[in-house]
Amino acid sequence: MSISLASGCVESYVDLLLEPRLPTFIGLSRDVKAARAVLVGVPHDSSSTCKPGCRFAPRRVREVSQNLETYDPRLGVDASELPAADVGDLREALSPAKVVEDVAKVVRELSRAGKTPFVIGGDHMVTLGALKGLTEGFSLIMFDAHLDYRDEFPEGEKLSHATMLRRAREGPVKEAIVVGARAISKEEIVALERDKQIRVVYPWSMSRVKDELSTLSGRIYVTVDMDVFDPSVAPGVGCPEPGGLTFSELAELLTEVMDSRVVGFDVVEANPLVDVNDITSCAVAKLLMKALILLLAR
Repeated sequence: MSISLASGCVESYVDLLLEPRLPTFIGLSRDVKAARAVLVGVPHDSSSTCKPGCRFAPRRVREVSQNLETYDPRLGVDASELPAADVGDLREALSPAKVVEDVAKVVRELSRAGKTPFVIGGDHMVTLGALKGLTEGFSLIMFDAHLDYRDEFPEGEKLSHATMLRRAREGPVKEAIVVGARAISKEEIVALERDKQIRVVYPWSMSRVKDELSTLSGRIYVTVDMDVFDPSVAPGVGCPEPGGLTFSELAELLTEVMDSRVVGFDVVEANPLVDVNDITSCAVAKLLMKALILLLAR
């Protein structure tokens, strides 16, 4: 398999990809040459501390996308007709450190070629890889039921889905806004008091979320952990928390942030093994379509 970018050269990250055996997301082309956004799946969940299984999400999301409508009647755009491509999945890494390294390589090369990476996880550690693949000096918008700001979790483990934001703040992320957090440890609250570059919009203070988002300047990366939703909306997650967002609430917030400032987007932590009637996988697919349309067609 060869994948050529705009320069005509075959980029080295293709060595990390599996041979594609599945249909692409919503039937998108595998050819990235003319694409402005490129999807890549990361079937990884070795850093999950709840129920394993989100490594199966990239495959299942592509499968369910074949039977979903791709036309957005509100925006009048068909997502399947956008300049986007799907290069398939990365080979499954055996450790969180390796997945961070591999995802960073893919995102770095896509970004340098002028493509916006759209990553399908996988657990939330894949986001750290994407962030490390971008040049420093950007802001993070994170939709999540958790802060992912522990220093170690479990004890002695610096790289897990529960430490992603802490590691990201030690590196490329200059500031972050976390929306929808409602499951937070005392350790994280104490640490947040020392880090003035992270702001949290709790579910009970959503009235100020648009004002907070409007304060961000410069480049933005957007990550959606599916447990930000109420479990009635997305039951198929490893660490569900009651009191979350509705799909319409998050879709409306995406209209505020998905613009030319966005340098990357991901959806993580969907777990098909505990899903109900593919509700969560369908929601992931619809989120990806919405984000692609907002970024590429407005």
